[in-house]
Amino acid sequence: MALTTTARNAILTWSLVVAAIVADQVTKWWALRELKGGKVIELVPSLEFDLTYNSGFSFGTGGQFGRWIGAFVTMIAVIVAIAIVRSPRLSRARVLAVILGGALGNLLDRLFRADDGFLSGKVVDFIDVTWYAVFNVADMFVVCGSILLVYIEWRAAERLTPEVLD
Repeated sequence: MALTTTARNAILTWSLVVAAIVADQVTKWWALRELKGGKVIELVPSLEFDLTYNSGFSFGTGGQFGRWIGAFVTMIAVIVAIAIVRSPRLSRARVLAVILGGALGNLLDRLFRADDGFLSGKVVDFIDVTWYAVFNVADMFVVCGSILLVYIEWRAAERLTPEVLD
């Protein structure tokens, strides 16, 4: 029995979530294995692989709120998953899937790298732009997906807005 277009689209969309999680977790596994003991791999000037752990959110701030951040990300992930299911546009659903995959990748760190109770784990970061921040592949999915979401929503609104005649 052949899959309907709707079923194929749903499978591809949810596959993007899984692919983002897998890409994130595989790269973190590599970083944990290859960068242990303080090893740093310089790629080009001001870009290196350098293992760090982040219990907070952006730029390592809010470390004392790690559990609350994890709970907040869990709620946002549920909202994004619902938005994927309800999205009338495939482009929006797929971009949201990439964002969700990134969020879940970091949430998995908080769950499975917990040393002090539920959601107390630290997120593995290793991509170090030495003059800016240290981040991971999940962060890239969230940020790039969010930028792309703004762009596709802007383009969609532009198509719906009637031209104003001077």
